[in-house]
Amino acid sequence: MISSKINPAITLEYLCNNRENQNFDRKSSSISELDLANHIAGMANADGGILAVGISNNGEIVGFNSCPDKLNQFRKSVQYLNAEPEIKYEELSVVNVKNEDDTVLLLHIAISLNKLIRNQKDEVYLRRGDSTIKLTDEQIQVLKMDRPDVSFEDELVPYATIDIIDKEVLSIYKQKIDAEDKSDEEVLRARGFLRESIVNGQKLLTKAGVLLFAQDPSIYLPTARIRIVKFDGNEMLPGKDLNIIKDKTFALPLYKAIKEVPEFVHTQLRDSTHLNSEGEFETIPEYPEFTYVEGVTNAVTHRNYVMGGEYIKIFIYNNRMEIRSPGKLAGLVTLENLQTERYSRNRVIARTLTEFGVVRELSEGIPRIYREMKKYFLEEPEFKVTSSDIFILTLKNNYLSRNARQEDDLKKNSAISDNWNNFNETERKILQFLADRDGAKNSEIANFIERSPSTTRKILAELKNKNIIYWNGISQNDPKGKYKIRM
Repeated sequence: MISSKINPAITLEYLCNNRENQNFDRKSSSISELDLANHIAGMANADGGILAVGISNNGEIVGFNSCPDKLNQFRKSVQYLNAEPEIKYEELSVVNVKNEDDTVLLLHIAISLNKLIRNQKDEVYLRRGDSTIKLTDEQIQVLKMDRPDVSFEDELVPYATIDIIDKEVLSIYKQKIDAEDKSDEEVLRARGFLRESIVNGQKLLTKAGVLLFAQDPSIYLPTARIRIVKFDGNEMLPGKDLNIIKDKTFALPLYKAIKEVPEFVHTQLRDSTHLNSEGEFETIPEYPEFTYVEGVTNAVTHRNYVMGGEYIKIFIYNNRMEIRSPGKLAGLVTLENLQTERYSRNRVIARTLTEFGVVRELSEGIPRIYREMKKYFLEEPEFKVTSSDIFILTLKNNYLSRNARQEDDLKKNSAISDNWNNFNETERKILQFLADRDGAKNSEIANFIERSPSTTRKILAELKNKNIIYWNGISQNDPKGKYKIRM
């Protein structure tokens, strides 16, 4: 198999068949040196990436046989730029579309951390999704203001040696980038996560390296944690009325945080079980799983890690979930273009998490959050930035509306619909409660309807005699038994 020696995960099949994206572009050898320079600058000004020259847009290998001089000329195309980005050039021996031995030129382009790369006309280009665009003067000024944030990832962290890494996470990363035969130190150094300090020569992790691979990043970067708080009610109450019922903090390498935090959030949510139009029980989650998984992923990937004292918070109320991420929107992203624009404040982190396979293009994830909420008949997600530069995603569960829909579905059960108008308010509440949980114990129902256990037992007996509900248990005293709606 033909593959890059610099990055073995980049095979010829990938180069020809993979969809172009933020970090990958291909160009025919017919491109001019100036145009190639603009595409190089666009990648360097964004997240870096791989530019394959000698492959057409449709994936055909055209190579350089028809223009052999260009192979060397393209290596010099950076002369059209005001500064030379860090580039590793690589030639792959291939067979072109004419079945001839030929060459493809790969440019492995690093992120320009400290300055914007301009061409000789003083123009600035930026890679955005699968396109390279020329920026306006206003957009250039926005990027210049964001440029200092980028260097944060590259700073060394005192005392953060290779001994603090989470070996499980690094092992997963090595598998993802096809570097299992390399040592941990080789991989970390090759990817720029481990460098020697010019002060004492000690090998230290960068801040990006700590966030991505340290067992507990918060020891070295105190705000690198996520706190999940669940409240009993729709607002947080102060003082003696404090209504927190669950409070848990996670301090994990980012890959594990993206995996484990949503899993814990899921345990704090409630599902609604109702009868659908086919007369079958259907379970609807309080929030579509994708919405909060993507919300957590975006917060972890794009938050401002420089902001002192602030960390990611997830607040779960009775009627909504808020995912609160430190930092205003970065680069060219605004609340108005959030569904289509993409920009990574933490470009090393974003690219690495993409290699892990846990980060999607921002322009793909946000629109899907909208679609998922609509699919489950929930209100559109809300995005806002506070005056203290906290970015908040709010998901509303609209539980009252869901109960109304659940009531309509309950009526589709003939046994229930025939008697619905004869049920009193308490009986209707019990039926909705049973459908919501696919069954419940007497004590749970009593607590919900605020009646004594003995009174509740009498009400349940009447519903049971009407053949509306039944006891699902080995015996009447079965501790695992539940009352359920009869189908």
